[in-house]
Amino acid sequence: MISPEPAQCNVHIGSSGPQYATSSLDTTLLSEKSEIEHIPILENIRQKTLSASVVPSIHPVLKKNPTVEIIPTFRTMSLDIKYGTKKASKKQDFKNVNIHTLRIDQILAQLGAFSISQGGLPEDVAASKLKKNGPNSITPPRDSYILKILSFIFGGFCFLMWISAIIMFLTYYPLPQINNQAPQVYNLAVTILLLVVIFIQAAFYAWQDWSSSSVMSKINNLLAAEAQVIRAGKSVTIPSKNVVVGDIIELKLGTKIPCDCVFFECASDLSVDRAILTGESVPVSASTHATESSFMESKNVGLMGTLIVNGSGRAVAVFTGDNTVMGKIATLSGKKKTERTLLQKEVDVFVAFVASIAIGCGVICLLVWKFYLMKLPKPQYNLIGMLGNVCGIIVAFVPEGLPISMSVTLTLIARRMAKQFVLVKNLTTIETLGAVSIICTDKTGTLTQNVMTLHITEIGNQDFSNASSNAKKMFHLVASQCCGADFAIKNDSTPLMDRKVTGDATDKAVLRFAESLGSVDLVRKSFDKIFEIPFNSRNKWMLTIQKSFENALLFGGSETTLFIKGAPDFLYPKITNILNADGTISPFDATAAACVVKKQLEWSKQGRRVLAFAYRVLKDEFASIDSDFETTAIAVVNNLTLIGLGAIVDPPRPEIKETICKCKIAHIRVAMVTGDFAVTGQAIAREIGIITAEKVDTVTEMRLTPDIMVSAFKLKKTKKIYTRSKIELIEEANRAISVNGFEIDDLTEADWDKICCYRELVFARTSPEQKFKIVNEFKLREEIVAVTGDGVNDSPALKTASVGVAMGGGSEVAMESASLVLIDNNFSSLLAGIESGRLCFDNIKKVLMYLLPSGSWAELWPVLLSTFIGIPLPLNSALDLVICCVTDIFPSMALMFESPESSLMTRPPRNPKVERLVNVQMFAHVYLFIGSMQCVFSFLMYFMYFWNEIGVSFHDLVFMYGTLDSDPVIFPNNVTISQDNFTALSNSGTSVYFVTLVMLQCFGNVYASRTRFNSVFQQNPFWGPGKNLYIPAGCSISILVAVLFVYVPGLNSSFNTGPIPAKYWFIPIPFGFIIILMDELRKFAVRRMGPESFIAKISW
Repeated sequence: MISPEPAQCNVHIGSSGPQYATSSLDTTLLSEKSEIEHIPILENIRQKTLSASVVPSIHPVLKKNPTVEIIPTFRTMSLDIKYGTKKASKKQDFKNVNIHTLRIDQILAQLGAFSISQGGLPEDVAASKLKKNGPNSITPPRDSYILKILSFIFGGFCFLMWISAIIMFLTYYPLPQINNQAPQVYNLAVTILLLVVIFIQAAFYAWQDWSSSSVMSKINNLLAAEAQVIRAGKSVTIPSKNVVVGDIIELKLGTKIPCDCVFFECASDLSVDRAILTGESVPVSASTHATESSFMESKNVGLMGTLIVNGSGRAVAVFTGDNTVMGKIATLSGKKKTERTLLQKEVDVFVAFVASIAIGCGVICLLVWKFYLMKLPKPQYNLIGMLGNVCGIIVAFVPEGLPISMSVTLTLIARRMAKQFVLVKNLTTIETLGAVSIICTDKTGTLTQNVMTLHITEIGNQDFSNASSNAKKMFHLVASQCCGADFAIKNDSTPLMDRKVTGDATDKAVLRFAESLGSVDLVRKSFDKIFEIPFNSRNKWMLTIQKSFENALLFGGSETTLFIKGAPDFLYPKITNILNADGTISPFDATAAACVVKKQLEWSKQGRRVLAFAYRVLKDEFASIDSDFETTAIAVVNNLTLIGLGAIVDPPRPEIKETICKCKIAHIRVAMVTGDFAVTGQAIAREIGIITAEKVDTVTEMRLTPDIMVSAFKLKKTKKIYTRSKIELIEEANRAISVNGFEIDDLTEADWDKICCYRELVFARTSPEQKFKIVNEFKLREEIVAVTGDGVNDSPALKTASVGVAMGGGSEVAMESASLVLIDNNFSSLLAGIESGRLCFDNIKKVLMYLLPSGSWAELWPVLLSTFIGIPLPLNSALDLVICCVTDIFPSMALMFESPESSLMTRPPRNPKVERLVNVQMFAHVYLFIGSMQCVFSFLMYFMYFWNEIGVSFHDLVFMYGTLDSDPVIFPNNVTISQDNFTALSNSGTSVYFVTLVMLQCFGNVYASRTRFNSVFQQNPFWGPGKNLYIPAGCSISILVAVLFVYVPGLNSSFNTGPIPAKYWFIPIPFGFIIILMDELRKFAVRRMGPESFIAKISW
C-alpha cells in the first residue's frame, strides 16, 4: 500500500483539548430522492459471527499549521448527472454542489443536525428523517420482465428447438397440402411436444433465476452492512441503510463509507481508496477543508462505497441513498450485466461442438438423400420424412438437460456451502475452489483462535514480578497508552476477562494486561494525547506521543513522552538504553541485547508472539512545533529506552491440526504467510502440522543444495512456459522451508522455481506487497492459489489469488476483494468449500456421462442406418425428444444430489489445463464405451422383436429402400405382411428400441455414472453414506413416462408407437447390468493399476 501524504487539519492545543478549524462558503443541497435502486457489485459484506461491539470515539490525531500538501491526481468524476426520480424536475450537477466548503457549524445548521458536543442526532429525529427520506440504499435498475421472459423462451437451446418446431410444423402444414398429401398427425404431435418442452424449460429457467436471486438475497441479509454513528450522545452501530442526513459517522481503518459525507476530524494518515468510482489505485489522503471546488474531487469529501484504507476520522452525512454520487452513477449505468461463469462458458463450447456435429450429420444425411436415395426407383423418404429425420438428429443430439442440470448443480452446491458457513460471491468460485492446489493462509485468527492473552512479561531481563514498583508503573503507563483497544463500558464490574473490548486481538491482550495492573482509564485521563501513528504491517509498531505533568518525574522530568510498542526485531536497532528491574537505566549494549534476543527466541520457539515496549523522552516544546507532525514523529523514533518484553499466547484452533492433515490427504499444500517472527511462525506451523519435516531449510541452505526439485517448464522463445509440478514428487521429497520477508525481494526466478516445489512453507515478517508477490509466483507456475486474509492490507493478495477467502470477522475491504467469505472464521470451512467445489465438478461431469450415450449417440445411429442401409427407422424424432427432454431428465437431476465419493478428497486437485470438463476421454467413454454398448443392445432388441414376431431377420431388413411402403410388404425370405400390419409392427418395434434405451439408462448407465473411480458397492444408492434415493425415484418416473408413450392409444397414434409384450421390458435389464459390470471392470483397473496407468489415462 502506498503511504498517503498526511492530511491537513488546523488544530490548537489548549487546556480544553483540540479545537478544529474549517473554511466557509455557501452551498446548495440535493433534496430529491431517486426511486431507482442499485446494489453495487462491491457492496460490503458483514458476518453473522462477528461480535457486535461498540467502537469507542476516535481520538483526533491532527497536525497544526500544515505547510505541505500533495494533491493526488485521479480521473475526474465531474459529470452532469440527472436525478433518477420522477420527482426531479431539473438537471442536477454535482459540480455546483458546495456544501463541503462550509464550516462544520454551518453544515450542521443547514442539515438540521447536531454536533458531537450536543450528542449527535436524537433517535426520534433520526427516525423521522429515515421515514421522510427513505433508507440509505441505492435502488437497482428495474429488470425488463418482457425481455427476461423472452430470454427464457428463446435463450439457449430453445432457439434451436423453435427452429425444429417451425420445420416440423411445415411438414404438417403447408408442405403436405402443396403435394396433395394428407397431413400426418405425428408431425403435429412432434411440433406440440417441442413447444411443450420449450415452455417447460422456460418455466424451469424462470424458477432457477428466482431461486438464485433468493439465495443471494438471503446471503446479503446475513451479511448486512453496518455503520458507526453518534446518536443521543453514544457511539452506536446501526445498519448502513438506517444512516440519515446529519448523522455523525465514525470511520476507521477497513470500513466502507456508508454515504456521501464531509470530514471534520481526521487522523494525519487517513486515506481513502476511491478506485470503485475513479479507477485509480492510489489512495487519496483526506483533509478537513475543501481542496477543490468540485464536491466529487475535494479531499474533505467521503463518497459512498469508497474504502478507508488507513487512519481514522469523523464525518457528517450530507447525501444518502439515491442522492449520492454512487446513486447517480447507478442511475446512468442502467441494468448491470452479469458475466457468464467459466463453467458455463466451457459447457457452451461443448454444446456448440456437439450441435455442430449434429447439424453436420443432418446435412450429410440430407445430401445423401438428395443425390443418392432420391435416384432410387422407390426412395425410402420424401422431403417431409427427411426433414423430420434431420430435425430429430439436430434436437436429439444436443443434451437439452445439461444447462438445467449445470445451473441447478451450482445452486445446490452454493446452498450447501452456505450451510457450511462458506458464502460465495460468484458461482465461478465454486468451480475454481474445487481445483485449489495450495492455500496461502495467515496465522492469527485463521490458524489460531485470535484469543490472545499477555501474561508473560519481563523487565530488564527479570520476571515482571521481581521488578521495582517504579519499573512496573512505567510498564503499566506505556502499555495503557500505547494500545489501540478500549473497553466498551467504562468502570464495568464484570470480571476482566469477560469485559467487552473493542480493537484488534493484540491490543485487546495488552489492554487486559494493563488493566490487571491498575485502571487504564485513570492512566489515560492523566495524559493528553498529542499525536498517534496506529500499527501497520509495514512499520510493525504503534507510536503515541503524550503529555502529562503528573508523570513527568517518572520519565526524566519531561512532560512530553513518546511511547512505542511493536516487533522486537524492528525496534532493536532504534534502542540505546534499557530499563532495569530496579528502575535504573543502563546502556543497551551487546550483553544486554544478547539477553533480550535470547529471551525473544525462547518465547518464539514456544509459539508466542513477542512485543517490545519502549519510550523516549521528548522536549516539552514538541507539542507546539510548526511542522509536519508525522514526519517529525517518525524522525524521533530512535534513542529509545526498552522498558520490557511481553509474550502473547494465541492458541491454535482445536480443529486446525486435523484440518491441515485432511488438506495433506487431499494433496493440497498449506503455506503460512505471517507477519510474525520466523521462529514463532515455525513453532505454530510445527504444532499444527504444516511443518512435519525434521529439517527446515533457509534460503541460503536451499541455494547450496543441488538436488532440490525445481518447477517444470519449457522454453519458448527464451520465455519460460511453466507446467504444474507433480504433487506426488513434491510430497515424496517432503522438504520444508522458512523464508523471511526481507529475503523475498532478493529472490531470483531460479530461487522461486525451487521454493514453489517445497511441500511445507512458512513465509515470515511479510508485507502486503510480499504476500502479493508470493501468490503471483505460485500462479505463474500453474498452481491454483487460495489466499485467506482479514485485513485491509490483504486486499491485493486476495484480488490476485485464484480464490480470495475473507474471514467473516475481517475488514470490509478484505471481504470486498475476496471471492468468498468464511462467516465463522473457521479454516476448516474452507476445506469443506473445496470439497463442495470438487463435488460440483464431479456431479456435472456425471450428468454429462449419463445424458450423452442415449441422448446423442444411441439416437444418431437409427437415422444413419435407416438412411444408409435402408432399414425401418428404429427410433423416430418424437421419441428422440421424449428421451432427451423427459425420460432422461429425472435421473440426471437425481445425479445432482450425489454425495462425494470416498476418493474425492484423497485424489490430487484437478489441473484445469489438463483435466477439463469435456475432453477426449469423456467422448471416448460416452460414445465408444457406454454409447456403443447401448447401441448394440438396443439394435439387438429391435431386430429380436422382428425375428420373434414375424420371423424377419436383420439380413431380411437391410436394403429395403422404397419397398417398405408397398402393400403387401414382401421380405427377401418370402415373409409377406400387409402394410397396415407392418406399420403397427414397425411402431411396436420403435417402442422396443425406445423402451430398451430407457431401461438401459435406468438399470445400467445411471448407476455406472454415479462414480468415477469407486465401485457401485462402495457407493450404494439405497443405504449407507452414499445413499441417494432420488435415483430410484427418478428412474421410476422415467419408466412410468415410457409406459404412457407405449400403451396409451392417443399417444400411440400421435407418436407412432405401439404396445409391446411385457418381456421386452425385462430383457434389457440384464443388459443394463452388463453395462454396470463393464464399467466396474474399468473402475477396478483404475484403482488397482493406479492413476498413472494407461487405463486411468483413457478414463473420464
